[in-house]
Amino acid sequence: MKYLFKLLSQIFILILIVFSLMLLREREVFDTRGLVHIDPMPKTWELIKEKRYAEADDYLSYFMQFDYVKDNPKAVELLKALKEKRDSFEYKRDKIIEGIISGKSDESIGKVSAIASDFLVIGDIRDLTIQGKNYFKGDKEVDKVVVALSTLGLVATVSTIYTLGASSSVKSSISILKYAKRVNKIPTWLEKSIIREAKVAKETKSLKNVKGILEPIYNLYERVGLKGTLNILKDTKNLNELKGIVKISKRFGKNSAELLKITGAKSAKLINSMPKVKPKNILYASSYGDKGILALKRMGEAKFLKRVKILSRVSKTTYKGNFDSLIARLLKIVPTSLLFAISFLGLFYYLFKFISILKLNFKKTKLA
Repeated sequence: MKYLFKLLSQIFILILIVFSLMLLREREVFDTRGLVHIDPMPKTWELIKEKRYAEADDYLSYFMQFDYVKDNPKAVELLKALKEKRDSFEYKRDKIIEGIISGKSDESIGKVSAIASDFLVIGDIRDLTIQGKNYFKGDKEVDKVVVALSTLGLVATVSTIYTLGASSSVKSSISILKYAKRVNKIPTWLEKSIIREAKVAKETKSLKNVKGILEPIYNLYERVGLKGTLNILKDTKNLNELKGIVKISKRFGKNSAELLKITGAKSAKLINSMPKVKPKNILYASSYGDKGILALKRMGEAKFLKRVKILSRVSKTTYKGNFDSLIARLLKIVPTSLLFAISFLGLFYYLFKFISILKLNFKKTKLA
């Protein structure tokens, strides 16, 4: 009986060591304790309080594709109220007026009225005249970016007429960038590039060099709309990053802007490195924030989905004997320090037993 108890104890210690090492290996790949679904409600209410209804609607709508938000009656009711607000006649009227008077708006209908003149040659002439007055009066600083964009606009207008509309996408990009400048959403790298390329375009009367910058902006605009383009553009660091985001927009369309807003522009590289992962699974991973995208990359699609689904189930129900659920629960509650302690002490125990056996055999040999 004593021998059986001793044997069972050793087997139990071995199982503990194996389990601990297995869990430590899982955590080395990715620590699932850091995966927590984003609750969109607090930020949505924050945006509503700031009267940023369009952003609030876009943000909450993005999360409504996931069951944990879609099944929340408060979220459904809030989204309904937001859409009713934005669809009201008074709201739309105010946004059109806002776009005409201030030249900017947070709503698509206001943005359209704001950038309409920028697409026409009159907008470029107006802006160059204003900046010319600032230069001669000396009371205001000349905005080099506006001058550069207006110069490109004039060249693009001539080019569009000459090529029977072939350069209209470039002209549209310039209008988008003018609006972006007005709402402070042009990154520094892009401002420098525009100023540099405008000088070349003016001298050569050609848009050949600047097309490499402007065409990705138009491609992005076609897929994600004006608002999405502006929100994405402001966070880019260089042209390669912009091109990478255009690549993402091909896969995720209208979801691209919120996807990158939630996970961060730095996640673009990770997302593009997973071309075989289904878009819906990348979107689901984004509901955990940037950590979800990182976990998906490190764990792989199949393992990630298994882990997050089990984690969600474990948090709602009691354990029913499923091995994966047991692993998920242990990963969630057992501290890493305890796993290291069990592994170390367990291995030390077996090392001690091994040395004891060696000593015993040595004594027997010596006596013999």
